[in-house]
Amino acid sequence: MNIKKAISYIAFGFLFTLVNINLTLNGNTLNVTPDFIGWILFYLAIGCLGKYVSDKPYLKVVSLVLAVVKAVFWILEFAKPDVDIWVIKTVVGVVEAVFMFIFFGVIERIAADHGSSRADTIRILKWINIVSYVALEIMAIMKDVLSIEAMATILLVFGLALLVCAIITMFVLFGLRREINEKLA
Repeated sequence: MNIKKAISYIAFGFLFTLVNINLTLNGNTLNVTPDFIGWILFYLAIGCLGKYVSDKPYLKVVSLVLAVVKAVFWILEFAKPDVDIWVIKTVVGVVEAVFMFIFFGVIERIAADHGSSRADTIRILKWINIVSYVALEIMAIMKDVLSIEAMATILLVFGLALLVCAIITMFVLFGLRREINEKLA
């Protein structure tokens, strides 16, 4: 069990799953921070968490399945941007939200077991991240109802909020890692 390594994987995993940085090439958009990398990092983290996930063996399987599904989505978005699979993406989004909720619970337990001062912050971040995932799914469903201008404005504001959330989550997790490192040293 290597909690410090797992927390690093988790921190960067959140960055990849919460932040989308897109480049446009020849009319095609390429996400240079693809979600599947984040899911691979979560998969690796789960392998390092030992007793914290021993009662949740499904987390590893789900993270691997989500990595594969998100890789397929990433390829499809670049190769065939006109393919509309919003129903499948919505179902995957719900699975992601449930996974994140459970996974944040694991992180809370790690923080509590190590007497971290960040346990309450992690609990708040859990709810902020869950609300963000759910809001993204609702926006995806409503994309045909809203005007392009309204959708662009909402996505810009929401994208900036997610970026801030991802950065805060990373800093909190790296702070947790530092606390654990000091207590284990």
